[in-house]
Parts: sequence; C-alpha cells; structure tokens
Amino acid sequence: MKYGRIMIMLSLLLSPLIQSAHLAEAKGITAAADQWETRAVKEAKKRYPLAHVLFKQKVWDRHREKESVKQYHITLKDQAKEFGVYVTISYNPYSNKVNKVIVVEEYS
Repeated sequence: MKYGRIMIMLSLLLSPLIQSAHLAEAKGITAAADQWETRAVKEAKKRYPLAHVLFKQKVWDRHREKESVKQYHITLKDQAKEFGVYVTISYNPYSNKVNKVIVVEEYS
C-alpha cells in the first residue's frame, strides 16, 4: 500500500516537469520549421521586393541522408496583381547549409 502511495506522489510531482520537457521539444521542432519558412519568404521577397505576402504554406518536404528539400507556396500581392510563387529549398540536413534555392512563379 505504501508503495502505491509513493508512486502516486511521484507521478503528481514529476508530471509538470515531463509536460514542460515535451513542450520545449515541440517548440524546437516548430522553430526549425519556421526557419525554412522564413527563408522561403525572404527568397520570394528578394525576387519580388515590392510585393506583400498574403499567405504561405509548406507544400511538401523530402529527407534523404545527404540532402533535404522543402517546397513552399507563397501568395504575393504586387499593386493590383495577386500571384503565387513556389520556393524550393535544398539543404544539407546535418549542417543546415543551403545547397540551392529555386523561386518559380505559378503559371496562371
């Protein structure tokens, strides 16, 4: 009986620590994803400096041993024209060094 009470007390004491560890891990994953989304927006703005970003979305990603690739669709508005661009980023998954960035305007 005492063993059961000790286990309940330990679980009540340790549960906030375990939950905060999971939150910190999730925030790290989100920060890494935001890094590439931010880079995609930056590359689109480099090509279309006067355009405003209306919407951004990750389309797909692929992870291999020596290369990872992510593609984003970014909707931009330039004066009266609204259009989309696809930004594809290829990078080394270990060093996060960018190999290639391709920005292609969506065909309309």
